[in-house]
Amino acid sequence: MARETVLAAVRERIMSFPGVIRMEYLDKELHDRLYELEKEAESNGACGGLMPFTNRGVWESFEREVQLVIVAQNSAKVLGVSSNLVYISDQKGQIIGEWLNPERAEELKGRDNICFLGTDFVLYPDVDVEGQTFFVLPPVDFHLLDDIEGVEDVTSGSISTLADDFVRSLWGYQETKHWTHLVGFNLVPDKK
Repeated sequence: MARETVLAAVRERIMSFPGVIRMEYLDKELHDRLYELEKEAESNGACGGLMPFTNRGVWESFEREVQLVIVAQNSAKVLGVSSNLVYISDQKGQIIGEWLNPERAEELKGRDNICFLGTDFVLYPDVDVEGQTFFVLPPVDFHLLDDIEGVEDVTSGSISTLADDFVRSLWGYQETKHWTHLVGFNLVPDKK
């Protein structure tokens, strides 16, 4: 199967998913601009600059051979239910706080050794923090491409507000509540 055939199959699958309104492969210019915006976002830090952060999902997507950006309606469930969208880590890699999906939040209710910040974020005060703390946006599973012949090593990441604003403005969605997402994958070697 030729590269063009694989890319066409990916486009068809993604665009057929309810709520997805646009999908574009990154050319060099768009790749470089988004990469630059993600670097700028990390240098600005999280929480208004109060804490550094790293967007591992985006960086892993950029490491793949092919990248694409999705624009989807606010109600689209392309990513499914994840349990690990953002967390706070120390330099040793220990998780000292994390966002919780509703199931995980219910599971942790009533525990004395944690501190809820609102209903969907928790801190673990018993962790002996080593070094600097930072927010981490980890890679997000993207199962929509799991069974497409010629595709492997799929990963994705939630792009920063800077990159999201740029993409939505570029394509005319700045006045909407649509969201954007970066996906990366490799082609199976004989499909290149």
